[in-house]
Amino acid sequence: MKKIVLLTFIAILGVTLIGCNSAPKLRILNWGEYINDEVVAQFEEATGLNVVIDVADSNELFYSKIKSKTTAYDIVIPSDYMVEKMVEEEMLLELDYDLLPNRALVTYMEGVNQIYDSMTATTLARTGDTVDYTDYAVPYFWGTFGIIYNNRIEGLEESLQEHGWATYFDADTYFPTARRGMYDVAQFAYAAALTYLEENPNDYSASLLTQAEDVIRDANFTEWGDDTLKRNVESDNLDMAFVYTGDYLDRLYIQLDEGKTLAEVQADFNIFIPETALVFIDNMVIPYTSENIEGAHQFINFLLDPEIVALNSEVVGYATGLEEAYDIIVSNVTSEDPWRQAWATANLTYYNKDRAGTYTPMTALDPDAIDAINTMIETVISG
Repeated sequence: MKKIVLLTFIAILGVTLIGCNSAPKLRILNWGEYINDEVVAQFEEATGLNVVIDVADSNELFYSKIKSKTTAYDIVIPSDYMVEKMVEEEMLLELDYDLLPNRALVTYMEGVNQIYDSMTATTLARTGDTVDYTDYAVPYFWGTFGIIYNNRIEGLEESLQEHGWATYFDADTYFPTARRGMYDVAQFAYAAALTYLEENPNDYSASLLTQAEDVIRDANFTEWGDDTLKRNVESDNLDMAFVYTGDYLDRLYIQLDEGKTLAEVQADFNIFIPETALVFIDNMVIPYTSENIEGAHQFINFLLDPEIVALNSEVVGYATGLEEAYDIIVSNVTSEDPWRQAWATANLTYYNKDRAGTYTPMTALDPDAIDAINTMIETVISG
């Protein structure tokens, strides 16, 4: 998170609570700590709209809030698999690209294009329907998953670089005393295990479930958590964990704010991004509850301005979806401001647009498959 305009949950609530004026409202449902309040202020000044932001902490909560129609949200920012679900249930409006002139002026990052292509391919295989998800969605932020690791453990970094996923999952062979952690989201654990097994993380069968269970059980995870994982690796209380790359950058930026150099932070803890990387994308979409469709398009178009996207990125530790915004960010590599230079270097290191490798998002699975995966993970955790 950026030191200049560090956004807190309180700041987001402030945006929500101010807004008893007569200006037309634009209601947005977003994740917490996921927008720069300066961007909101600039948009309000440019359009005269009063932005009201509510916060949800899961895609499932996004879904239930839209499904209930209790609040007429104009924009919601769900992840890839939830966009698939919402499209299939006809909960989203198609975008009017005549109202999004900035789209024709920008280029999506290659990873973003791969994600949308993968979502379409998965849906076609599952339902027989061909869906171009860019008809409904514009990228907000995207990013990879990786293995955050304790670089104070001698040889761990080298092992990850040489053996990749095996160092993390094969506890009997690689660093059997290492303290391993996993996100407490069942599909994340299942997808990571299948990726290690060189299987498609979006496939499901009884056989694959058994193989994944064996791999996850053998990894002997000492912690199942969420934000605790990144903090425990940072504080030398955990040695490896499967996390969002943005989780690592969140802690990195905080330590940079506290005066450490990029090299000093990396010497303590770093993140390894496998060549075959699981990825996610959060998207701006317009739900069928919208009462301000024109305003929703205005906001999305505003967030297709590379300068605005780069400004928004200053407080969020994930990757921009636009090549032009990426170029603005990495141009700071020669900045005299140490923070901006480190920010640019981090993007070049962890989100390099020329990175070789395969990006695979976790897409929607059949509800029965999700139930079986959840049951399997609960069984493993309970011992």
